[in-house]
Amino acid sequence: MSEDETLENRITELEEKINYVILQINNLQHRVSDSNPELKEMMNLLQILTSTLQITKAPFTMLSQTLSMKDRILELNPDIKFDEISKAIISALERKERLNISQLTEQVRKERGSASRRIVRERVEKLISLEIIREIDTGYGRQLELIPLEEKKEEK
Repeated sequence: MSEDETLENRITELEEKINYVILQINNLQHRVSDSNPELKEMMNLLQILTSTLQITKAPFTMLSQTLSMKDRILELNPDIKFDEISKAIISALERKERLNISQLTEQVRKERGSASRRIVRERVEKLISLEIIREIDTGYGRQLELIPLEEKKEEK
């Protein structure tokens, strides 16, 4: 089992636990009677707790979607599945949305420990040819971004 799979499993497990706690709080709220003032205060606290849990769950949901996006890209492009630098490029662009080649090289180095600008540029060219990422002229130079999977489906 890869590191991404175990991370995705943990995130999914945390989401399920948060959902379970929210469900239990909702069940408890339905059982509490409005006639007792102490119970009314407890209801307010339970509502605050539920709101807090919903907010806490949001980053896990976003991270889970991001991981599944990376997995879908790798599934659609099996030739890059074992290319660690290409995977690091995809991960960096998922997190940062748009980066220039220097910023991207720095992010890949943080993730992998080493990567030359030349090798990163070669992998970027390969990913551009596979239509996984694209270059955008932002007026301040060229930046790279992932091509959303939905956009690829619309083109076909």
